[in-house]
Amino acid sequence: MESVLSSGIKVIYKKGSSKLTSISIGIDAGAALEENLLGLAHMTEHMVYKGTESRNENEINEELTKLFGFQNAMTNYPYVIYYGSLLEEDLEDGVNLFSDIIINPAFNEEGFKEEKQVVIQELQEWDEEIEQFCEDKLFFNVYTNNRLKYPIIGKMDDLIKINLEDIKKFYKSNYTPLRTSIGIVSRLEFSKVIEILERYFSSWNSSKEEERKGENQEAPKVSIYEDYKEGINNSRVQIIFQLKDLSERELSAFRVFNEFFGEGVNSILFNELRTKSGLVYDVLTNISYEKHINLYKITFLAAEDKISRALEIFNNAISMEYNINEEKIKEYIKSIKRKKLFKEEQGIYLAKELSVNSVMNRNIPIFEDITVEEIKIVKDKVFKNPSIEIINRRKDYK
Repeated sequence: MESVLSSGIKVIYKKGSSKLTSISIGIDAGAALEENLLGLAHMTEHMVYKGTESRNENEINEELTKLFGFQNAMTNYPYVIYYGSLLEEDLEDGVNLFSDIIINPAFNEEGFKEEKQVVIQELQEWDEEIEQFCEDKLFFNVYTNNRLKYPIIGKMDDLIKINLEDIKKFYKSNYTPLRTSIGIVSRLEFSKVIEILERYFSSWNSSKEEERKGENQEAPKVSIYEDYKEGINNSRVQIIFQLKDLSERELSAFRVFNEFFGEGVNSILFNELRTKSGLVYDVLTNISYEKHINLYKITFLAAEDKISRALEIFNNAISMEYNINEEKIKEYIKSIKRKKLFKEEQGIYLAKELSVNSVMNRNIPIFEDITVEEIKIVKDKVFKNPSIEIINRRKDYK
């Protein structure tokens, strides 16, 4: 069920069966909207927790701990979300707290100085994991003017330059009710949920809507890149293909394709690269279809001397004739539905999905009548012009 609050906020509600209620507040205020100073979106997310007009930071932290079994926030390129799960009888108190944090941040100078150092330290440790390091290097190499070129958290020289006025300006321009969607999964009746949300979010006035920065359509450069990282034992590979020109039906067909090509230990990729050849330790695929990001990602971990052979087998796997038929397609669609229902059983994941899909105005639908021919066509359409990043162990590292 959906509704729009008097302030303009979209609400997407799903009836739950658990005593827990999950809520996710998504705002179209991600890192992709930054222009001159990279890191403002993530820094703003940090700053709203530093105090409001009626609560200091300690009071906010105490209430979050008291009310929520789980609570977090996250900045992505397209959006920022604030989310958590709590007992249904505590929903009003939780909404009261979340609304205060989002609508009434104090943005004091002392809190800003503290949090700026925290974020700088976070950036220094940002790419310690090889997975993050690999993707960051790939995006840096393949893009020239796209915000994806740099990490969500920003650039060090920009983080150092950011001041409190920059945060306030970014907040005022992007944190508005018309750019906000609330996903909620609760056993409480829809009317009760709307009543609570209206009570605490009706005071949020929309500032004048400024023209939004459009999606960057820069295509990633097509090449193979090699970089190095100290302290790793095996190499990491990430391959990306573009999805931006696909229709909803083509995306659905490609999702079915990925179900047998890249999902799980029975997939074609796992079978070819791991089971048959023993070349890789893991192989993962991801359809990243979000505002500003339209990519199919394949990643695997392997010994450096096996990378060339693994890439050769990967290319062969793309060109294979796949043994699929209409009956198999029905099985894959059922598998997709099972995974979706499993997530929906976990209210917090569903609440996040509801709010994010609404903010981005995007979703990958499931068409029941996808054909073998459609899958073959979309596979050939996607698997062109790959960009490849290889991270090897630094040669002089001991």
